[in-house]
Amino acid sequence: MKMDIRKGGLSAWERAARHVVPPPTVPGPTLPPVFDPRVSNNVTVTATKTARLSCIVHNLGNNSVSWIRHRDLHILSVGAQTYTSDDRFEAVPQAAKGDWMLSIKYALPRDSGQYDCQVSSTPPTARTVHLTVVEPRAKILRAPEMHVGLGSPINLTCEVDYSPEPPDYLHWYHKEKMVRKDGDRVSVKTKLGRSSFSQLVVRRARPDDAGVYTCSPAHAIEHSITVHVLTETNTTQMGKTRMVAARDTRLAQQSTPDTTGKLFTRRFLSQSASDINST
Repeated sequence: MKMDIRKGGLSAWERAARHVVPPPTVPGPTLPPVFDPRVSNNVTVTATKTARLSCIVHNLGNNSVSWIRHRDLHILSVGAQTYTSDDRFEAVPQAAKGDWMLSIKYALPRDSGQYDCQVSSTPPTARTVHLTVVEPRAKILRAPEMHVGLGSPINLTCEVDYSPEPPDYLHWYHKEKMVRKDGDRVSVKTKLGRSSFSQLVVRRARPDDAGVYTCSPAHAIEHSITVHVLTETNTTQMGKTRMVAARDTRLAQQSTPDTTGKLFTRRFLSQSASDINST
């Protein structure tokens, strides 16, 4: 006999749970890992700065990502673990972006080359990143020496032909002391960019303005020039030195061959510059 207990308008029989067996399912195909094509595979960085090599992988699944240096096949990292004694290298994964980044601190020109981001799928798949580390160089025009007269202007120009990014600064040094603007006598004009330019002008040169001037941009090889401020004394000495050099050249041209075919020079060719200075 079927019992019919009603509560709220439904019988206990109608409220009874029913077990439903789902139909069998067939697993769908697993999507293979793919690299994000929007990430550049060419990285250029200024020497001594940090190089960051990105590798974004979609559909990674249970696979791992490794970084391998191409030139010596050295495994630098696997997942979040770094495997090198060079502590400049570090695996810096960013899970939110799926970016298995490799960071190289204080990058050096010798770090340039190919780096492979490899996924441990079957078969393995890899993406190559080309790293270029540029070491910018400063160049002072008219180096290595410049001669100016007492009271004349010292005009120095420094150029940095190319840098992957503008330097943070470009400073001038005189005798290892930073040059600063000094009224209207000392002025510095600098333009920073991928190509940088700086002009240092010292008006009314004094004897203490002589010495070594250095152009020193950030993250670049500096360059120096020696400036001579000519006074009446050293101008006279320079003239005598040039006279000695001219005389020696003339005497060398007057040398005559001996019987063995070798050249000999008149004895007074060995006369030193001090002989003239003493006159």
